[in-house]
Amino acid sequence: AVIAAKPAERRAMLEEAAGIAGLHVRRRDAEGKLRATEANLTRLDEAIADQDARIATLRRQARAAERYRLLSEQIRLAEARMIFARWRDAAGAAATAKAEAEAAEAQVASTTAAERDAAQAQEAAALLAARTRAAALAARDALSEAGHALSRTRDRRHGLQRRIEELATTRARLAEDRAREDSLAHDAAAAIGRLVEEREDLYARIAHAMQAMPRLDALLAEAETKNRDAEVALARALSAQAAEAAERRIAEAALAHAQGRHARAERDARAVAAAIEALPDMAEQEAAREAAVATQTAARIDADKAHAALGWAEESELTASAERDAAEATRARAIAALAALDAEAATLTRATERKSGDRLLDEVQAEPGFERALAAALGDELDTPLVDWHGSDVSPGDPAPPIGTLSLGERIAAPPTLARRLSQIFLVEVDSGQPLAVGQRLVTREGRLRRWDGYIGEGGGAAAAERMERRNRLAALEAEHPAAEAAVQAATEARAVIEDRIARARAAAASARTLHATAVTNLRDAQRAEDRAQAVIERLTAQRADLATRAERIAAEMDEARAECDRAEAALAALPDGSASAAETARLQTETQLARSAVALARSERTTLERSLTQTRDRLAAATSEAESWDQRAGQAAGRIADMDARAAALDQDAAALADRPAQLAEEIATLAAAHDSAKVEAERTQDEEAEAERTLRAAEAAHAGANALLSAAREARAGALARVENHELRRVELGRVSGERFACPAPVLPEKLGFESAGVGSPQAEAAAHDKLSADRERIGPVNLVAEQELAELEASGAASAAEREDLVQAVARLRGSIGLLNREGRQRLLEAFEAVNGHFQTLFATLFDGGSAHLALVDSDDPLEAGLEIMAQPPGKRLQSLTLLSGGEQALTAVALIFGLFLTNPAPICVLDEVDAPLDDANIDRFCGLLDRMTRETDTRYLIVTHNAVTMSRMHRLFGVTMIERGVSRLVSVDLQAAETLLAAE
Repeated sequence: AVIAAKPAERRAMLEEAAGIAGLHVRRRDAEGKLRATEANLTRLDEAIADQDARIATLRRQARAAERYRLLSEQIRLAEARMIFARWRDAAGAAATAKAEAEAAEAQVASTTAAERDAAQAQEAAALLAARTRAAALAARDALSEAGHALSRTRDRRHGLQRRIEELATTRARLAEDRAREDSLAHDAAAAIGRLVEEREDLYARIAHAMQAMPRLDALLAEAETKNRDAEVALARALSAQAAEAAERRIAEAALAHAQGRHARAERDARAVAAAIEALPDMAEQEAAREAAVATQTAARIDADKAHAALGWAEESELTASAERDAAEATRARAIAALAALDAEAATLTRATERKSGDRLLDEVQAEPGFERALAAALGDELDTPLVDWHGSDVSPGDPAPPIGTLSLGERIAAPPTLARRLSQIFLVEVDSGQPLAVGQRLVTREGRLRRWDGYIGEGGGAAAAERMERRNRLAALEAEHPAAEAAVQAATEARAVIEDRIARARAAAASARTLHATAVTNLRDAQRAEDRAQAVIERLTAQRADLATRAERIAAEMDEARAECDRAEAALAALPDGSASAAETARLQTETQLARSAVALARSERTTLERSLTQTRDRLAAATSEAESWDQRAGQAAGRIADMDARAAALDQDAAALADRPAQLAEEIATLAAAHDSAKVEAERTQDEEAEAERTLRAAEAAHAGANALLSAAREARAGALARVENHELRRVELGRVSGERFACPAPVLPEKLGFESAGVGSPQAEAAAHDKLSADRERIGPVNLVAEQELAELEASGAASAAEREDLVQAVARLRGSIGLLNREGRQRLLEAFEAVNGHFQTLFATLFDGGSAHLALVDSDDPLEAGLEIMAQPPGKRLQSLTLLSGGEQALTAVALIFGLFLTNPAPICVLDEVDAPLDDANIDRFCGLLDRMTRETDTRYLIVTHNAVTMSRMHRLFGVTMIERGVSRLVSVDLQAAETLLAAE
């Protein structure tokens, strides 16, 4: 863990040795409490400001609530007046509507008789109009029937003429189709004869092809057999030729490899010889090493001097840092006090500014302690504008002051207009009942008032008194502010002086560190120079030995490579040259090519024959299909010719039957035309009679409609009058119900119950307008808080508690800042003391473990010891100074053991457990580790438990513990006291 840990993580070990392992926790707790307290203070300031704003709001709401209640009473009275006016108006309207309904009833009776007479006249006119309408309809039907018959006969004559023309056209078309079908039958007979001849030729060609097919199959099979035999022989020859070529390539590759190996060995031999001759002389490196050792001695002396100067400078810096922390705490307290004054002054300023105005309260100033006396004496007069006061000078004739009293005006700074008023207000500590003249008042500091007329009050004008107290407190704060600023300035200057001392101490420490670093750098350079010289000497010696060994190995390899070349040349000479196999392969390739050509030719002939046979068969099928098609066409043509002959005979018969019909239809048309003319005359006569009857009916209907309209208007007037009576009665009853619900009395009783004159009530519209105006005034007030006065009292009490809580928080912030500064100073001091002690033990133990060398601890990454990391710098014998992570595994383990033992020497613990720390060590280093462990057991009271598998370490222990398995699945703990065993062995 020590080796892999980061510098910041190693600082925890140093803190444990210094006994400040819990310092960070305590400091974080204090800082957390400080942040929480400051946050609470900020939130409390915001809450106090919010409370002041809410107090002002609640006061406005209280005034609005009072006005709301007054308007509500006025609205109640206006609503009663409005209901009474509407009830009175509804009662009068109901009486008027009843008279109108009676007049409408008489009008309905007279119009009903007139409507009955008009209805009888309309019925007689309707009967006459119906008879004439029936006669006219019969005449129109006869005329229409005659016209339809005439039109149908004429249509029949036109249709007959069209039919005779169509028969003639169809007969000519049939003659043309008969000639075309005769030509088609002749063409079909010629095509069938030609197709019969072609089919006979195709059958002969198919028979000839079927006879030639077996011969071509036999030729193709024979050619394929010869081709397969030739290809098998060629494959065998190619395989034998490839085997011979592969053996030759293998032999040639073996010879090339042996020759290359021999050439490389010769080159390596020449390079080794040249390297041996080029090695430099070691006398110069010996001289350089001795010069580096002398430089190391001088640099170590300079480093010790610089280290002493650095210690003195760091001690001075620590002392100045402690003084700076104390000055910082003093400055923090002064800043906190100034901030408290500023916050309180800001709160009081906001409270007083929000209520400023042209009032008497803003023009008077009471001495501290006399605010409540002045507020009780003047009361609400303090809220009146100053312009309303028209005072006069004090008159000698004014009453004399009571015995044992003091004029309040002597404690009040006020405008001259108040001088006479204040001269008759007297201040006493205790009211003992002194007699008062007219206009005189007696008050105490606590705000108890007694007037000349016997009135006694206590606590009056509390808000005004509180405002004057805030103004006096604000003035006191403004007086204290310069002193608080001076204290902050003095503390800041004191801190600056100490900061200057710290800067000078840091500059001296930096200079000492620079000198120490320069000396250490020189020492490291000298050590590196010695290391380089030693490394060069060792490297040259190793190179000479290595080159001699390589020369011997290369000579043996050259001999072996030369023998391998001889064996490869002999094997290559024993192989055949391959010309015979190449000739045989060429012959077989020619035969195979000829066999393949014969197979291709036979296959081509057979394929050509198959294609010709297929084409012939296809043509035969097509010719057969064409012949069948022509047979079908010939049969169809004969059928169509017979059908055409039958249709021509039928057409001739139809034409003969229709020849006499046109003359008959002309006679029928003349008869129907005469009948149509007589029906037309009768229809015109009946139409005139129907028109006259319709005019008479319309006149009767108009008279009846007028009578009905008069009757309907009379009935509607009667219904409207009755509806108005009902509506006005319902309205009057509804207003009585509303009056009962709203005011618990009938509408006529409202003036008596609510105390207003019924004669003074105006029209419903005027009373409703007055009611709506009052309601609008109340609505403009907006939402009203009816419990504002109660909430105001509670909020003022809460504000007083918040002010006390704020004072406690300001004091807590100052205490926490002082505690954090004290923890930092104590932690730095103890950590630096532990660092010096651990560093001294570590340097001694490192030199013991390594039989020389040097090492030290350093604080890195920060100037503040509490935030810095712990770096381990080590220089084993014969190596340069470097950090722990750059050492070998064994060196890291020994360095870590030296640090751990240094920590135990600084702050011993009862038990130390070391888990396989000797694992990366060799036997010599294990012996050193065990020797150091024996020394630690003698110098400390710590018991060391070592977990190890190393036999050397186990042999140096006082007692061994182990786990052994006496049988499978059963383990047992065993222990051996080696000291007792050695004593027993010596005794034997």
